Amino acid sequence: MYKRWMTFFLILIFIPIHLSIADKVMRTNSLALSIIFTLVELAIFFYVGRKYDLFHIRKICLKDILKWLLSYALLFLFYIFVNFFGPTQSDTTQVVKSLSLSLPVLFLDLCILAPVTEEMFMRGMLQGTVFKNTYIGLVATSVLFAYLHGPDTIPSFITYLGMGLAFGIRYKTSDNLWNSILLHALNNLVAFCFMYLI
Repeated sequence: MYKRWMTFFLILIFIPIHLSIADKVMRTNSLALSIIFTLVELAIFFYVGRKYDLFHIRKICLKDILKWLLSYALLFLFYIFVNFFGPTQSDTTQVVKSLSLSLPVLFLDLCILAPVTEEMFMRGMLQGTVFKNTYIGLVATSVLFAYLHGPDTIPSFITYLGMGLAFGIRYKTSDNLWNSILLHALNNLVAFCFMYLI
């Protein structure tokens, strides 16, 4: 019980701090500063998480990779389906696209920092520790994940809700945070390529 409450308060304290600092660092458009911030923050998260057993991280195997790829294929089909009902981009996505940031900084933030930190908070600490990896925790963190990404239409909310459920299911079924992190990173990498490289 103590660990659950400690984790809950850590989330309440660190999420606003993380968002504030990450926004300021990203707006500097400095690749060096972004790399330093990413390495420092990830080191802190991994250290605290492993020391207090706030989430489970283990080696992945070939079976995990195959499930990871299958999960993304299903998620991609889900995106195509939802897109028929209206715009699926959120306010957050539009704000990021409006910033004049270099591609390396955007890549670091969207494809590495965001997947790792969001999965540690949402799936590892909130779903896994606070909610003990239950189905209630899966649904609650998925709804919160969608809300925090600022959807402004029903299709965009459904899109982010689907993402949250996909990432949460991978964590719940494997009890290994690497699976949800890698699925999240692949999802953002494909989105990054479509938005900025194609």
